[in-house]
Amino acid sequence: MSNNSFFDELQKRKVLKAAAIYFAVAWGVVEVVVTIAEQLFLPQWLSTLAVILFVTGFPIAMFLSWTFDLTASGLQRTTIDSRRGKASLAGAMVLLLAGTAGLFFLIRPDLQMQERPTQVAGALANSIAVMPFDNAGQDADDDYLSEGLSDNLRDQLGQLPDMRVAARSSSIVAREQGLDAVTIAQRLGVANLVEGSIRRRGNTLRVSVQLIEGSTGLSLLSRTFERGQRELLLVQNEIAAEIAALIMPDVQAPVAKPATADATTNELMLLARHYEMEVRDREDVDVETLSKAIELYRQATEADPQSALAYSRLAGTLLYLGDVDQAEAPIFRALTLDPDLSEVQHTKGLHSWARCLPDAMQAFARAVELNPNNADALQYYAVSYWYGQDRAGDPELFQRAVAVDPLTLSRHAALGDYYAKNGLVDDTQEVIERIQELFINDQSNKRVEAYRVIDALLLQIGRVDEAIAWTIRARDLEPGNGDHVARLAYLYSIVGDFDTALELEPDAGLGILFRLRRYPALIDDAEFLMIEQPYDIVVRYLLAFGHTAVGNYQDALRILETTGQPGIVLDNAVRSSADVEAFYTLVNATYASGQTEAARRLVGDVFDPDTDDALDWWYNYHRSCGLAIRGREDEAIGFLSRIETSPQLPWEPYLRDSVCMKLLDDRPEYQQLLDNVASRKREMREKLPATLEEFGVSL
Repeated sequence: MSNNSFFDELQKRKVLKAAAIYFAVAWGVVEVVVTIAEQLFLPQWLSTLAVILFVTGFPIAMFLSWTFDLTASGLQRTTIDSRRGKASLAGAMVLLLAGTAGLFFLIRPDLQMQERPTQVAGALANSIAVMPFDNAGQDADDDYLSEGLSDNLRDQLGQLPDMRVAARSSSIVAREQGLDAVTIAQRLGVANLVEGSIRRRGNTLRVSVQLIEGSTGLSLLSRTFERGQRELLLVQNEIAAEIAALIMPDVQAPVAKPATADATTNELMLLARHYEMEVRDREDVDVETLSKAIELYRQATEADPQSALAYSRLAGTLLYLGDVDQAEAPIFRALTLDPDLSEVQHTKGLHSWARCLPDAMQAFARAVELNPNNADALQYYAVSYWYGQDRAGDPELFQRAVAVDPLTLSRHAALGDYYAKNGLVDDTQEVIERIQELFINDQSNKRVEAYRVIDALLLQIGRVDEAIAWTIRARDLEPGNGDHVARLAYLYSIVGDFDTALELEPDAGLGILFRLRRYPALIDDAEFLMIEQPYDIVVRYLLAFGHTAVGNYQDALRILETTGQPGIVLDNAVRSSADVEAFYTLVNATYASGQTEAARRLVGDVFDPDTDDALDWWYNYHRSCGLAIRGREDEAIGFLSRIETSPQLPWEPYLRDSVCMKLLDDRPEYQQLLDNVASRKREMREKLPATLEEFGVSL
């Protein structure tokens, strides 16, 4: 029998028509059943039963359509031509099997499967992303419930040994991009996804949750809970336990307990967290909204005085608002209640960081130990270790933060900054390319921010011409943003094109005045800014540098006695590059004021120039400066000469006007370095027009 004859027979018996009708009816009925079940809070098994019945009924329906005809006289059995009987029957069976399989796989995600998940390529088997839960109701005021449940599940799962959980911020970004489950899993580098929804009806909650296999997008676990609102904690625990048991069946460690066992406290904390993260996600300081969060956290501590997390989040929100003093009591209360909670240790680190206390790094390290998935703690630990403990730093800490939170731009920026400051040009370029891949597209709301990060990294590896091109792109995308113009002026001043810099920004900022070496004007402007920004360490050290450059050493010492926080001495509390600059400005002023031995002791208190082996010009300058202050000028020249091979363009005011560099003034190697730096800047200015043309931009 020919294929045409077979399909003619199918059409004659109306089998294809019957299949199409069956598919349409089955799909529609299942959708209606699912919707009604959700709206009326009916048991989930009704939806599953409907799916099973329609899958089972499909081959029966097709057999009946082949075997019987509906005529005016009623239902009559179809007579089969014996010559074609066997071929027709075989063809019909193929059709039935194909159709049944197609229908099954079409609706398979609705079926519950109890099997261990497989792995996304390159992802750890014990890795998961908890996606933001949907608010399935009509009231936007219930958003805090869906947000809070997903956050709490993420925190609980993140504390399991060997479980890697994608960070909240990356999960949110992935959801906002509208990606399918498989793509999300690939982007986040996880083997599994958790999705869910919450619908509130009166005092009843319907919580639906699915565990999805990242490699296929198929459902591994599907559960629906119908509980009273005060039972949300119980639902949360049950979900976390079931997911953990399915992903990690061999791990006997119990899922961490919730932050509170009190339903009222949990409700208050969920709402407070909603307000807090609303501000943090915007990277803004909305005092009114933060005040709401603070008041709710205070109520939570009163409702459950034993909740360490409530106290910790109260302290963290106060710190974000800038109220360091008010944050002290709740964070120490949290430490008393539960020092083994990662978030508590992280908040302790932030408080010590704000106070410039040396125990910040230890707190961050402990937070990471307690929860290796705490991306914020990882990044703070990486930075504090780098600046405060080991001048070479540890790239693995930065890399781990990126792995946990791969769709957050700041993680990539921190990693790139580490590579760039350590002279690792190729690694920095890889970070730049990754940022372009992830954050520069028409849909990304991070495009301008990504441009600025790329600009900063390019500047650090000496490609100032490309940095200018990327800044022009940012300006063109936001033509009304004056920050881009100020940045352009700053970059042009770096390559020594001060005419263009001043044309762009006639009221020169501190950075331009610093590079112009106009120290009297710098001092005047910085003194004024100190009134508005007394805690800004950059303003403080630039002001002190200006005083030192013109010989006002006592004024510089007065300014650098503290970081701006009363009673906090700028000793070895190094937390950033600005702190390092402030410290060496202090060393230079101390030496120039005649306190030679005191200056030499200060150098040794921060780090030993003999053992520091970082590669970029910045570190080599400080090593050279420290050695010169110590009277070891030959060694200082050896390190200073390495600046010439650095890809970065060094800051000439440091090279020409620092007290420690003046100690090397009679050395020909020092004078040769100054000439080479000037020559490199001239070459960059000459190269700039061609670069702008290549990027298709113009000033």
